[in-house]
Amino acid sequence: MKTPLILISSGRFMDTLSIFRRQSELYTTCLSAAGGTGVIHSGASTAALAARCDGLLLAGGGDIHPARYGQTCACKQLSIDCIRDEEEQALFDAFFARSKPILGICRGMQVINVFLGGTLQQNVTGHASCCHTLQCSGWLAEQIGTTTTVNSYHHQIVERIANDLTAVAHAPDGAVEALVHPSAALLGVQWHPERMVPPICEDVKGANHLPLFFWLCGHC
Repeated sequence: MKTPLILISSGRFMDTLSIFRRQSELYTTCLSAAGGTGVIHSGASTAALAARCDGLLLAGGGDIHPARYGQTCACKQLSIDCIRDEEEQALFDAFFARSKPILGICRGMQVINVFLGGTLQQNVTGHASCCHTLQCSGWLAEQIGTTTTVNSYHHQIVERIANDLTAVAHAPDGAVEALVHPSAALLGVQWHPERMVPPICEDVKGANHLPLFFWLCGHC
């Protein structure tokens, strides 16, 4: 059986002599547990990567530039890397055009919404470095429960949902916490499932969100 090769988007960090790429090894560990192999994006040809890799994981990180959803910067807390925005837009377009599965995590869910025409609320309270409950529906509820608790590491939320997407999870304050596409293998979650897979990492005791990584690998 073929082992799916999953491309994982990465953060860029400046040094005096070079630019470094960095991403949590929890992503690759969880993908391995789900039967896949994760590789960290470090540039190279978008077309070649989309042709070679079987799926795309848009990982967590900083904020997408508000200009990409028609707004100006209205929050001093924004952490922006325009080159990463450009790279992830190109990767998303290439994988989506090839009907290859895409999983967006935290920032990854937000950029999926923006890339398909949605908008974000630039700053909210009550979602950074905490845990809260969710109300889920559809396939997601079957995998992680109708009511469940998740971690939360973000300060932005979806404002207007892109026309092609549907919300399948909400926080108690109404914030959108998961998005799906009706016909494409496209899933975005606002929390960090890689930190909710025992014994790898257990932000929420007793929770197991490995099924989200099985979903990605299974659609390859």
